[in-house]
Amino acid sequence: MNALAPKKLPSHGAPHPTRARGSLDNVLIEAAMDLFAAYGYRGTSLAKIARAAGVTKGALYWHFTDKEDFFIAVAEKVLAEWGKSIYGGSSATNKAEYTNEFLEVFAKTAALNQTSPWVTRLLLIVSLESHKIGPRVLRMIRKQNLRGFTHYEALIQRGIDLGAFDPKLDVKWAATQIYSTYLGLANLWYLHGERFNLRRSLERQALAFLKQWSKRP
Repeated sequence: MNALAPKKLPSHGAPHPTRARGSLDNVLIEAAMDLFAAYGYRGTSLAKIARAAGVTKGALYWHFTDKEDFFIAVAEKVLAEWGKSIYGGSSATNKAEYTNEFLEVFAKTAALNQTSPWVTRLLLIVSLESHKIGPRVLRMIRKQNLRGFTHYEALIQRGIDLGAFDPKLDVKWAATQIYSTYLGLANLWYLHGERFNLRRSLERQALAFLKQWSKRP
C-alpha cells in the first residue's frame, strides 16, 4: 500500500470530529507509554493498550486513530516534558552563571536518560524505521529533531551574547556537534550499561565544548 495514500478511517463507525484531549486521553497515553517502554513500537498493539487502560479496543478510536497516533502522542508528551525540565530554568545573566547553566543542561540530559532510558532508545529505533512505519511518524521525528536543534542553538547563542563563547562560533554547526555527541554517548551507554558512565561522559564533553568554543582574548 502506498504510504502516501490517504489514511483509511476505521470501519467500526463514522469518523469522529477532532477534539481537545481530556483526562481519558491522558490515561490512554500513559498506558501506551508504559507499553512502548516495555515492548518497543512493534511489540505494542492497540489490543495491549486497550487492556492496559481498561477500555475496549473499539473505544480507542474515539480518542486516537491508530497505533501511529498513540506513538506520536506519547513522543510529543515525553519530549515536551524533557524540554521543560532541561531548558525551563534558563536564567543566566552573566558568563559565570552561563557556564553553570551550560553544564547543567548536560547533567539534566544524563539524569533523564537514567530515569527513562527507553525514551531516546525508542526514538532512535523508530527514527531508523520511520520510513517503513508511515509518513506521519517520519514528520513527527523530524519535527522533534529540529526542535532539539533549536534548543541547542538558543543555548549556544546565549553563550555568545553573554561573552562565554567566541562571537565567530558557527551556531548551527556547534548545535550539530552537541546533538551528535549526545546520541553517540547515549548509544555507548545503552550497549555497555553502567560500565559506561553517561553522566560523567556528558560532563567531560560539556567542559570540552566550553574550552573549545570559549571567547578568545
